[in-house]
Amino acid sequence: MRNLNPTLWRTCRMLSGTTRIHLLHCLEERSGRNVSELARAVGVGLSAASQELRRIQSRGLLQAERRQASLIYRFGADPQVPSAAPILKALHAALSTRGPEDDERIQAIAHGLAHPKRIALLKSLMDSPKSAFALQKNFHLSFRTIDRHLRTLLESGLVRRENRTLHPMPPTHPLAKALLKLLPA
Repeated sequence: MRNLNPTLWRTCRMLSGTTRIHLLHCLEERSGRNVSELARAVGVGLSAASQELRRIQSRGLLQAERRQASLIYRFGADPQVPSAAPILKALHAALSTRGPEDDERIQAIAHGLAHPKRIALLKSLMDSPKSAFALQKNFHLSFRTIDRHLRTLLESGLVRRENRTLHPMPPTHPLAKALLKLLPA
């Protein structure tokens, strides 16, 4: 299997973390906060908050600025990460509606695309709906592996099962729309 957009699946893996989503919500509510404020707001230690913020920043979604002894974070797309701007725009739209089910939806969508095999499976289904058996044969994966990845795609809402055939779902969530546009052709 060829490498399918490592930036995308790694960014999705990062977005599937609960603490990181909470940190992003805090920055959506009020940008330009330091690590201490953000750690208190989400109820984690300073070290954990700092580590999670660096993870988000490494995917090109945050900018950091040193002010004396404080590191201040704000939303900002890194121009060297081509996928950052559309993902950031979608995150702004998704984070503006606050609720536990919204956080879970963001995480489920991100988790659905947080592995290169799931991206490849979804791309194959976007070409044409298929059965799990056909996907298993096409990708030379064990039943256990294909089942695990397909369950994750189904839970993400990116795929639906009709009888024995799997179909891609048209995206309705802003993050799903942005991420699917970033899939390799």
